[in-house]
Amino acid sequence: MVEVKIGTQTIPCLVDTGAQYSVMPARIAVPTKSAITIVGATGVPEKRYLMSAREVNIADRTITHQFLYVPECPVPLLGRDLLSKLQAQIHFQPDGLVSLQLGSREPPATICLVTPLAEEWRLHQSSAEEVNLLWERMGVPGVWAEDNPPARARYAIPVIVELKPGSQPVSIRQYPIPRVALQTIHQHLSRLYRFGILKRTQSPWNTPLLPVKKPGTQDYRPVQDLRGVNQATVTIHPVVPNPYVLLGIIPQTVAYFSVLDLKDAFFSIPLAPQSQNLFAFTWEDPSTGTRSQYTWTRLVQGFKNSPTIFGEALTRDLLPFRATTSATLLQYVDDLLLGTETREECLQATRSLLLHLCERGYRVSKKKAQLCQTSVRYLGFIISQGQRQLSEERKANHLRRGRY
Repeated sequence: MVEVKIGTQTIPCLVDTGAQYSVMPARIAVPTKSAITIVGATGVPEKRYLMSAREVNIADRTITHQFLYVPECPVPLLGRDLLSKLQAQIHFQPDGLVSLQLGSREPPATICLVTPLAEEWRLHQSSAEEVNLLWERMGVPGVWAEDNPPARARYAIPVIVELKPGSQPVSIRQYPIPRVALQTIHQHLSRLYRFGILKRTQSPWNTPLLPVKKPGTQDYRPVQDLRGVNQATVTIHPVVPNPYVLLGIIPQTVAYFSVLDLKDAFFSIPLAPQSQNLFAFTWEDPSTGTRSQYTWTRLVQGFKNSPTIFGEALTRDLLPFRATTSATLLQYVDDLLLGTETREECLQATRSLLLHLCERGYRVSKKKAQLCQTSVRYLGFIISQGQRQLSEERKANHLRRGRY
C-alpha cells in the first residue's frame, strides 16, 4: 500500500497497474457530470462518475487529479492514469522488496510498497501430502467428485424452461470438428450418457457442439453453442451477488479458510422432461460413423439461466447448515468459502459442510479444494485475515480488457 495525501486526508491506496483509472470508494470530492463506463468484477458494464479534481501528494510529488467514484470497490486504487502522470516505475528486488519509483525529478523519489506479493498465497499452501491427510481426516469419501459418480442434488425441483411467446424451434447443423478432438469429446459424452445425464432423443431443436481444448493438455471438452436457445427463452432476473460486496462480509477476525468448488455443478440439477428437447444436439460416433441426436436430462452449461437457477437451489440447500454453524460461509454460484477464527474450528466446520453437501447430493472437486489455510484464492482474489487483493490472473484480465 502507498499513503497518498489528498487535500488534508491521508489515504492508503493499492497500486494496481491493471486498473485504467484511479478509484476511490469514498466520496472525497463532488462528483462531476463526466461519466465513464467500466466493467468491474461482475462483468457487467456500469457507468461511474469522475469527482472534481483534487491536489494529490505522494512522497514529494504534488499533482492535480480526478478520481473515479466507485463505492463498491473494496480499496482505493492508484491506476495507470495517475501512475503515468507520476512517471512511476515498479521495481522487484531479489529479496522480495517491492518499490515504487516516481520520475520527473532528480533524484527520483522511491517508496517501499508493503502490500503482500500477489503470489504470497503460495507460501501458505499445504503440501500435497498434507492435503491428502486432510481429505482423509475429513472422513467424507462420498463427497469427492474424482472418486464418485456425478452429482444429483437430492432435493432439487426439475427445471421448466419457459419459451418466449411465438418462439420457433432453433435448428442448426453440427459444425465439423477436428479429428484430433473427436475421440476425447466422444469419451466425455459417453461418460455422461452412461450416467444418464445425456439421453437419445428426436427433437426439432438442434444446436452444435464446439471443441474447447483444456489449457496445457490434449483434452477437448464439448461446449454447446446455445445462443439460439438463449434468444428463444425467457430470461430469469439474475441474483448472482457482487463479489466485492460478498467479500466485504468476511469478519476481520476470520483467520482460517476453506474454499470448495462444486464439480459439474449445473449437471446436479434435473431438467423437467418437457424442457429437455430444447437442448438437443447431433453427434457422430467416430468409430462407427453412426449419427444420433442426444439431449440433456440436467441443467445445461451455456444456458443463460443456469447460474441463477443453480445458485438459488444451492442457497436453499445450504440453509440448514447455516442455521447450525457459527462459521462464515460465502456462496458465489458453485464456489464456496468458509472462514473461522481458529484452525480447529475450521477443520470441524469444513467437515460438517462436506457432510452436508454429500447428504444433499453434491460433489466437491478434490483437485481444487483448499482446506483450512491462512491464505486462499477465491473469485480471483487472494484472501487472508483482514486482507484481500487481486490475483495476478485477475490483474492481467483487467489490463487486457481495460477495466476501470
